[in-house]
This record gives sequence, structure tokens and C-alpha cells, in this order.
Amino acid sequence: MGKLENIILRSYEEELFDHEVYSKLAEAERDPELKKTLFKLAEMEKKHSEFWREVAEKRGLRVKGKLTTLNRIRVNFYTLLRKILGLDITIKVLESSEEDDIEKYRKLSEMEIFSSEEKQRLKDIMVDEAVHEKVLGNVEAKSVGDFVYGISDGLVEVLAAVSGLSGAISSPLFVAVGGLIVGVSGTLSMAIGAYLSTKSEKDVKIQERKRLELEKNVDQHSVQLRLVNFFTELGVNLNLAKKVSSSLVNVAEDILYPEVKENPVKSALITGLSYITGAIIPILPYLVGLSGLTGVITSYVVAGLSTFIVGSIIGILSGINPFRKGAQMASLALLAALGTHALGYLASRFLNGSI
Repeated sequence: MGKLENIILRSYEEELFDHEVYSKLAEAERDPELKKTLFKLAEMEKKHSEFWREVAEKRGLRVKGKLTTLNRIRVNFYTLLRKILGLDITIKVLESSEEDDIEKYRKLSEMEIFSSEEKQRLKDIMVDEAVHEKVLGNVEAKSVGDFVYGISDGLVEVLAAVSGLSGAISSPLFVAVGGLIVGVSGTLSMAIGAYLSTKSEKDVKIQERKRLELEKNVDQHSVQLRLVNFFTELGVNLNLAKKVSSSLVNVAEDILYPEVKENPVKSALITGLSYITGAIIPILPYLVGLSGLTGVITSYVVAGLSTFIVGSIIGILSGINPFRKGAQMASLALLAALGTHALGYLASRFLNGSI
């Protein structure tokens, strides 16, 4: 099989897979807006697969109208991952396993093996992928990500606190109470911060959308230039960006300044709950009465493993190596804990064990 045949059949299979997986994610989604957006993405991928089917048939190639067994297993895997870890992480994992579609279609549109009409269709798909990429950035539900980051903060900060306290205080109950006080104060602080941050972001986006609406009424050309810049920054060819931007001026605010759908109160609750969840983990050994070196080591092991898991998830969300991120976060958390434990021990010695 030649190079062209490989490109056509592989691209068809990839687009058909994307259609199936986004359809399944849409079916499982409860949020009406997210469900609608995911179905739109699925429909977009279906059109792309139909294009590749047409290209194949023109060249006498036969394509299967259904996924291979391996790709069906992959679809089921992502559907299961969605149920366990949520939409945010699932999309991150899904996108990390794919190549840069914008760059891929840019290269394909420059190949002489395709006709002029096919090249234009490939350029149109490249624009679709740019919009797809932007939409996915806004579709990703923040709740899971916020929860994971909140757990991480609670784990690291309270581990350091109880480690320091255990170096100065011999009573495991007092260490646990001290850790809980730090955890509760951190929970309130983080929840208030999350509320103000989300509300501020929402207010800024609303104002930006209003300004863009006014700008559309006064000077549509400047709005078009903004869209051109947006698409070229995503890797779309300048001439093609100019062409498609003129037809997207009426929906420019949805592309440039998508609405922030997060509820500030919900964001505060999620952040607060996640922080206290992480905070309780390093306190548990002291709550069950472990003291001295046994309590310290148990707290380090439990918190270290938990931090590694949370760090790995953050690695997935950030698009970097999960193992490396998990190991990095666990190491830094334990180093911080050792440092504060040493300070607590020195304080105890300095005060001659009067605490």
C-alpha cells in the first residue's frame, strides 16, 4: 500500500474514532450545554470522516463503515474513564494521545498528491480543528481539575504543618488538633479565594463581550482582524484565516471571549471541600493515636503516596509526564515536611521541652 493510501485510510479511521468517542461522551454528559457542544464536535468529526470516505472512493479504495475492534475498545476505555475521573481528565488524556491536527492538515493541504478541490477542503478542516481546539479548552469541566488542585494544596500545606508540630509536641492528639486548625483556616481562605477569582473572571468576560458587541456595531473590520490574529496564532494560514474570519464576525464573542459558566459559589464549595479532604490525609495517623517516629513515618508514607497520585492526575491535566509530575510533587511535599519537622524539633529543644 502506497503513501497516499495509508494517509487516506488512517485519516478516515481517526476521524471516525473521534466521532464515536465524542458521541459517547455527549450521551453520558448531564450538563445540557456541554452535551450540546460535544454533539457538535462529534458531528464535525463525522463530516471530516465523510470527506476522507469520498477521497478514498475516488481512488478506488474500500473503507469500513465501522471502527476496528481495537478502536472500539479505545472508545469503551474513554467512556469508562469519563465515569471514573470526569470529563476534564478524559479529554486531556484523549487529546494528549493525538497529534496536532491543525499542523497535520496544514501539511496535507500542501501536498501535491491531492487535487485543488481536496486541498481547499483540507484547509477548511484545518479551520474546523482550530475551532475544535478552542472549544475543547472551554468545554473541559473545571470541577475535577479544581478538586484535584485543592487536594494537592491541602495535602502539602497540612503535611508540613503536622510534621512541624510533631517535632515540637509529643501528644498525637495535640498534633491532630493543630493540623485540623491549619486545615480549617486554609479551607476558608481557599474557598473565599476561589469565589472571588471565579466571580472576577466572570465579570471580566462579561465586560469584554459587551465591549466586543459594541465594537461589532461600530467597526466590524477591527473585529475581523482580531479573529484573523486568533486563527493565525493557532497555526492557520493567514489567507485562510482572513477568508473564514469574515463569516465569523457575528459570533466573534463566543470565539474570543467565551462565557464563563462556573458558579462562584459552586467553585468555592468545591475548592473548600477538596482542600479539607487533602488536609485530613496527613492528620489521620495522629487521629488514631500514633505518636513519635511511628506517627511521623506513617503520616509521610500516607501523604507521600496520596501526593504522588494527585500529582500524576495534575500531570495528565497539564499535558506533561504523569509519573514525573507525581514524583516531583511527592518529593517536594516530603522535603517541606522534613524542613518543618526539623524546625519543630529545634523549637522544642530551644524551649527545653516545655510545650
